Amino acid sequence: MRDITLCHPRLQRLAGAWMKACVTQGIAVTIGETFRTVAEQDALYAQGRTKPGNKVTNARGSSYSSQHQWGIAFDFYRADGKGAYNEDGDFFGRAATIAKNLGLAWGGDWKSIVDKPHVYLPDWGSGTGILKQKYGTFEAFKKTWAVENSTVPEQSKMVIADLKEIKSGIRGLRVTASSLIIRTTPKGTDTGKRYTKDQRVQPINKCFADGDPWIQTADGWISGKYLEGWLLQDGSWWYLLSGYTYHHDTVYLIDGQAYAFDSDGWMITADRIAEDGHIQNV
Repeated sequence: MRDITLCHPRLQRLAGAWMKACVTQGIAVTIGETFRTVAEQDALYAQGRTKPGNKVTNARGSSYSSQHQWGIAFDFYRADGKGAYNEDGDFFGRAATIAKNLGLAWGGDWKSIVDKPHVYLPDWGSGTGILKQKYGTFEAFKKTWAVENSTVPEQSKMVIADLKEIKSGIRGLRVTASSLIIRTTPKGTDTGKRYTKDQRVQPINKCFADGDPWIQTADGWISGKYLEGWLLQDGSWWYLLSGYTYHHDTVYLIDGQAYAFDSDGWMITADRIAEDGHIQNV
């Protein structure tokens, strides 16, 4: 799964701080895997064993030996268009240094199956043995989260979630506000720069900070509520409207062309129309 809010509350806060620090230092990152179910872990374990591909884990799902199954780790990848796992420029090492300075540990320091895209809370070591011995089950461990979360000041609890690499068409997104503030990070410091109404901008990433939509451009981060235009996300197109809404369950005329959108807002393409005429999910 790619929902950081399913993870330990301290990992959520540190992930947000890490992402903001990476943005400040010009390192474009996206959070990938977060919490992982037994079925998801078993599917990964099968890779390189009973299914095609290289081995990526030594942990079976039923053994609860993956840190992802305990909500204390997340994986990240490159989001600058140069390839998700391109290591040029010591990309993963530089991002990991920021993580370690915040108190996280890095899978790139492991000896068996070095895992450079992996960072985790180090409180319980580099494995899950201590967690299994102390708590027995993930459910029992999760009950301790509320206690820790209640001791943290509200101002430090900002959560950044659903970080995605996105693109737009050649025209980019249109600014709908009269003056749109460009910030250093989501909900961060004002850079002093502004986009003006009807200006076109090209997005790089998007995320939600405390539930509010934010979009990154080459100049910084801007509110996603004051933009309009096409977005390509996870291989599918959707049309962003001002207020961070979107067309869905409709056929809509955009720039003189008619486009159909499904119930989730994704543009319907010919490859999604089955022989019997029904629309297949993305």
